[in-house]
Amino acid sequence: METFPDYESYIQWFRKNCKGKPFTHTKFYQSLRYKSGLIEAESRKLVFFIHGVSTKNASYADALIRNIKKELTKKCQTKAVDFYSSFWGNLFNNKKHETVSFIDKDFIRACEDHPEYKGWYSDIYRYREWRNKFVNDFLGDFLIYQNPERGKLIRKTVFEQLNQFLYDHSGCDEIHFVAHSLGSLILWDLLFSDVIGNDDPALLLREKLSQVRLASITTLGSPLLFLKQFFDLDFSGVDTFLKKLNTENNTNSCKLRWVNIIHSSDLVAYPLKAAIENKVGNNLLYYDQYVWQCANGGEQTLRNLGQFDLAMVFAAEDAHSSYFYDNIDGTITGRIIAYNLIGDTQKLAERCVTPK
Repeated sequence: METFPDYESYIQWFRKNCKGKPFTHTKFYQSLRYKSGLIEAESRKLVFFIHGVSTKNASYADALIRNIKKELTKKCQTKAVDFYSSFWGNLFNNKKHETVSFIDKDFIRACEDHPEYKGWYSDIYRYREWRNKFVNDFLGDFLIYQNPERGKLIRKTVFEQLNQFLYDHSGCDEIHFVAHSLGSLILWDLLFSDVIGNDDPALLLREKLSQVRLASITTLGSPLLFLKQFFDLDFSGVDTFLKKLNTENNTNSCKLRWVNIIHSSDLVAYPLKAAIENKVGNNLLYYDQYVWQCANGGEQTLRNLGQFDLAMVFAAEDAHSSYFYDNIDGTITGRIIAYNLIGDTQKLAERCVTPK
């Protein structure tokens, strides 16, 4: 919330912060509130989602957004927040379908070559349905993003949607990113990677952040710790990026909040604090947060029976997606994200494990 002692101070602030933006003074002035003789400009927040693997449509975050809004309503903040769910999941469906079609064709050939095993065809290539689902829903997206040109196209798509979101909400003060699974790697590349090309859309996105303050990041089900080892990610890049951003914005006071939410049964999600704490300075406020409900009833039952290995397998898919569910997991996730959006660092710092 910005406070101005008089109208002229507001005009000076408006000219500085809305320079070059397609946003009228009259429209912005409607967001002002008068209180005790002072002019207050309500700080508006933009929340931008980046999804991960196995995402079929752009409504993936709808239930989570509702949960976030419920928490913000309790704090009288919901009118000052706008949400956007970016979507790139349909870009390379043909490639994933092509891979599965190759597998199916070879399986059929093997069956035709051995009619004597007609009753046992399913044993020739076991777990076929699960394998195809794994290729379509997980491995396909992950491997496609590792292709330099396809990864660049995904980043371009995400940037274009963010750019339109910013254009449609010119005059807003803050941008907040929420990234799930592979989306956390996409966000890493967009913001912090130092191995991108000179024509990469990530550079355009970073330029945009000189016009709106990067206030927070929330990662959900993030494999960044594993990917740090795989791709040799340098977490000191976060500090380098933030120092550069503060220099460009002529400020030393802006701190980025990063909350990493881990469902305790999510085999893809890992904590990051130990890996990152010695790589960054005071510009980053980092928090790991654990959601430790069972992912589904089957996991709970199997754990109660002492079948922990089976419980792990039974929970895996739901646990990785549970952040977006309209259940207790999604409710807790929404509450933690709301704390991050409004900067309630006291709530984030006082405990990292949500009570059951």
